[in-house]
Amino acid sequence: MNEIDLRRVDLNLLVVFETLMRERHVGRSAQLLGLTQPAVSHALSRLRHLFGDPLFKRHAGGIRPTPRAEALDAPIGHALAAVRAVLADGSEAGFDPARAVRTLSIGASDYTDLVLMPGLMAELRVLAPGIDIRRRSISRQTLLDDLRRRDIDLVIGPLAAAPDALVLTPLFSERLVLVARKGHPVLAAEMSLETLAGLDHLLVSLGGDAAGSLDDNLREAGLSRRVVMTLPSFLAAPFIVAETDLVTLLAERVALRLADAAAIAIHPQPPPLPAWTIGLARLAGAAPDPALDWLAAAAAKVAATI
Repeated sequence: MNEIDLRRVDLNLLVVFETLMRERHVGRSAQLLGLTQPAVSHALSRLRHLFGDPLFKRHAGGIRPTPRAEALDAPIGHALAAVRAVLADGSEAGFDPARAVRTLSIGASDYTDLVLMPGLMAELRVLAPGIDIRRRSISRQTLLDDLRRRDIDLVIGPLAAAPDALVLTPLFSERLVLVARKGHPVLAAEMSLETLAGLDHLLVSLGGDAAGSLDDNLREAGLSRRVVMTLPSFLAAPFIVAETDLVTLLAERVALRLADAAAIAIHPQPPPLPAWTIGLARLAGAAPDPALDWLAAAAAKVAATI
């Protein structure tokens, strides 16, 4: 392999490459980088010449990386993370969130949006105003690939059983509560599996399945329930419940946050279901990144207050 003379390479091109890989869109990348779109297009042309590959091809809605770009993504990301870590460690005060200018991506669902993001963004706006956040949807099937490609930097959600490739930091425990419209007869009933089986349910199912953790418990007891409707997110559930005779099981912190916005009430007894852990996960063995370390610590700090 021929050694490249770094004096002839503009290392800022790698930052452009990194941003294009994240955003998959020239216009959005230009905005994030503080450059004009023609300047980013020119940088992409230089990157193509440098690596001898088209790197990105146009398609509906943006650009798609070539196999060569996919192969370059991880090593370039690690190299830039190492440079950032060296610069942070070499400065007199180390990493300074007040001066940092970065875009970081958090993989999460609307649970995190409702429960953790308000406090986290309040923390960032005061202590790290130059850090921008991109909240991206995730799936268990692509989670590791998303982290390895740096489409997301960290994940916040129900991650009690993290694979070995992830480093998990537990944040807090969460449980389900039964939610119904105000005045619903079930609110005065004794909580039991039999009570739950006799109700018509709205099920929040991020994956679209018509069965949840409750159904396993009902099945073991020889019971079943009717799921009248499924939703892929938490936000609309309490408003639909408030207008119908349906009930739903929601994470307690979500129900408490939305109880005032929708005419709903929470059953005073929690259902007989186990609690679970909300955690923060990062890719094991990734290059040091002080900005990401700081963001993870800030998320843990906010989580301790909710």
